[in-house]
Amino acid sequence: MIRMLYLLAKPATMSDAQFAAECRRHYDMSHDIPGLAKYEVRLIAQQPTDTHVPYMDVGRVDAIGECWFEDEAAYRLYMESDVRKAWFEHGKTFIGALKPFVTQPV
Repeated sequence: MIRMLYLLAKPATMSDAQFAAECRRHYDMSHDIPGLAKYEVRLIAQQPTDTHVPYMDVGRVDAIGECWFEDEAAYRLYMESDVRKAWFEHGKTFIGALKPFVTQPV
């Protein structure tokens, strides 16, 4: 399983409500993308600072997205898909910045 995590920041000019609506639309669009096993996006509700270890400031994060792919073949299918390309074009309209990570189990 390949899992990709994205820290997302909205454009400075976009309202929280508009960003949330576009995140919902982006989620709805994800259902028909070849090779994508699962997509999830979560809005940041709050950012607690009462941690038990030192706090790490990573800058503004408005949402966290995650994509799952069964294997490399599914990921290649996803990357080659015109549906995925259109999905990324939509992302450009409401994502101001992102930081991607490929994760692995412990």
